[in-house]
Amino acid sequence: MPKLRLSSLYTLMAFVCIFAAGVYYTHLSIVADRKEQRLLMEEVVGVQAAAIERRLTRSLSSTYILAQEVRRSNGQFRDFDKFAEEVMQTLGGVSNLQLAPNGITEQIYPLAGNEKGIGHDLLYSDKRKKEAWQAIESKQLSLAGPFMLVQGRMGMVGRNPVFLEQKGEPYFWGFATALIYLDDLLAFTELDQLQQKGYAYELSRWHPDTGQVDIFARSTRELDEQQVTKAIRVPNGEWTIAMSRPASFTLPVVLGILFSALIATLVALLMHRILREPERLRQLVKQQTAQLELLAFNDDLTGLANRRFLTEQLDRAILNGRREGQCLALMYLDLDDFKRINDSSGHTDGDRLLMEIARRLQDSVRQTDLVGRLGGDEFAIVLVNVNNADNVRKIAEKILANIGRPVQLGQHEAVVGTSIGITLAPEDGTSSGELLRNADLAMYDSKRSGKNQLSFYNARMQEQALYSVRLEKALRQAIEQQQFFLLFQPIISLASGRAEKFEALLRWDQPEQGVQNPGSFIETAEQTGLIVPIGYWVLEAACRFIQQQMQTGKTTRPVAVNLSVCQLREANFATRVEALLTRLKVPPELLELEITESMLMENVDLAMALIGDLKRLGMRISIDDFGTGYSSLAQLRQLPVNALKIDRSFVMELETSPVDQQMVEAITAMVHKLDLKVVAEGIETEQQRRLLRNIGCDYGQGFLFARPLSPEQALHYQGYDDAGNEKVAAAS
Repeated sequence: MPKLRLSSLYTLMAFVCIFAAGVYYTHLSIVADRKEQRLLMEEVVGVQAAAIERRLTRSLSSTYILAQEVRRSNGQFRDFDKFAEEVMQTLGGVSNLQLAPNGITEQIYPLAGNEKGIGHDLLYSDKRKKEAWQAIESKQLSLAGPFMLVQGRMGMVGRNPVFLEQKGEPYFWGFATALIYLDDLLAFTELDQLQQKGYAYELSRWHPDTGQVDIFARSTRELDEQQVTKAIRVPNGEWTIAMSRPASFTLPVVLGILFSALIATLVALLMHRILREPERLRQLVKQQTAQLELLAFNDDLTGLANRRFLTEQLDRAILNGRREGQCLALMYLDLDDFKRINDSSGHTDGDRLLMEIARRLQDSVRQTDLVGRLGGDEFAIVLVNVNNADNVRKIAEKILANIGRPVQLGQHEAVVGTSIGITLAPEDGTSSGELLRNADLAMYDSKRSGKNQLSFYNARMQEQALYSVRLEKALRQAIEQQQFFLLFQPIISLASGRAEKFEALLRWDQPEQGVQNPGSFIETAEQTGLIVPIGYWVLEAACRFIQQQMQTGKTTRPVAVNLSVCQLREANFATRVEALLTRLKVPPELLELEITESMLMENVDLAMALIGDLKRLGMRISIDDFGTGYSSLAQLRQLPVNALKIDRSFVMELETSPVDQQMVEAITAMVHKLDLKVVAEGIETEQQRRLLRNIGCDYGQGFLFARPLSPEQALHYQGYDDAGNEKVAAAS
């Protein structure tokens, strides 16, 4: 019974507190709404005041234009009507323009309806002569009005005094005057639309004669007490615009009280239930806390330690190892070609693969070691209390073997390798940041060495990383300063010896180190994405060489250009190539693009889509370095390519290796069945040329025929004869 009474008391207290808070919030809402309404009104008033100011300034600028023309003509104003008409049409908002030499109106445009104004003396006969004299004294534009004009409309008159020079002294010539109707001025504002929406407004000024407030424009509805005013600057004076709008409250008091009572009742009932079930609540809090801890320290897919927890534990292991004189090792693992499996099998199978890899990693190490997933397909392992590097190597080799076993994914098996980078502490570093960086560098060294292997960190890797940073900077400068150039290596018909086409070869004229081959910088260019602008430069330079051939009037030979995998991934690559060919007026069949077999195998679907787009443009496509990417005959049949280039590794020992001869014969026969041409790369001896010609290869390329040629040399190169001589056309 006491617990029930205590629960009811707490419930009542909760109801009273929440109800009071709701009522207070209602009050604050009303106050905030009023403040918001005022801010809105200030913005609206500011916009309308600015519109009046801008329009009036623009209209009165006509007097400055007239005054300038008077000064230019030294008071001998000709073609006033034509000039005034052009000014009024340009500026708008002006009823008429006048010239008043010595203050007496002599010219008015338009004259119709304003004839009585001719001869009017602004300095003595005009009711607003005070403003006229004020303009002369201040030598500035003055504005008279608004007042009721003889035309029966409210308007303002702007008088701009004009001074000319005589014998070096200024003298008053007269006035350049503009008449502006008030309703024309207000038509450029939104006051009429705002009035229809419930707004009220007044325009007023201090009357120069009476010193009283003169309201010269107002809405049909009166202003409310909650009004906002804004000053409008006009020549020799100031106007005031005031606006108001009936207040509208978004949360009426009665509705706010009812809503507060409803919320207070619901919360009180909820609190009553919570107080009666404290044990359930404690259990719920305990469960939620456990889930939060799991999410904070574990990867949600694999259940392994996440990056944050692994880093914390790594720092702790470093401290313990330093205190107890023990060593530890950190492994950084990245799955090889995981993206290919993910793209071909789907993300669901990709997740299954990652979970299986996580299980195998845990089975490969001790319970005292820590396995974590850093993100994507990257994992890390902390090995504590290791004796030497050989023990770490054995564990890494065990991991390579376990991960290399096939993984069952639905109806098919997947085989994936991993590249492992290893660093030791305290030998290589004394912080988690250093060790993770070193292990990452070692892992990339494994990738570069051929994947599915391990590498230990050494100082050379750090130097290589720094070299890559410097090389990236130098490549960016090379792009900006156009330090690249092309050489062209002929591709010869093995049957006739004629040069049938050229392959464009990129070179970099490095200011400090001289001419560099692509092998020294292409990898860094691809890793940093700089290969994309470099690749487009190569395409344009190749097209310009094709133009040079066309201009000679002789046979124009196609030019082959190697594509990078980064260009292959560009969605708009084909569109950009088409635009380049159109701009330089190069026939598409004269530009041939080479895609390596390994790049083709990395993403067959993407490559087929790109090749299809390029073929529709009329371009030629060839597969480069064939024999290194393990593509199948079925895949070749699906690709709309024109030629296939046998990798130089099959040609190097062709004279002495029967296996290589059989491979080249098989590839040639297979490709000819597909109605494709065959090109053999790396031909350096006459015997290699004869063997390849007898096998049936269509074309050859190599130092036997010619080393890479400059554009000028390539223009005159004709081919290679059976006597082993280059055939070169005489320069024209």
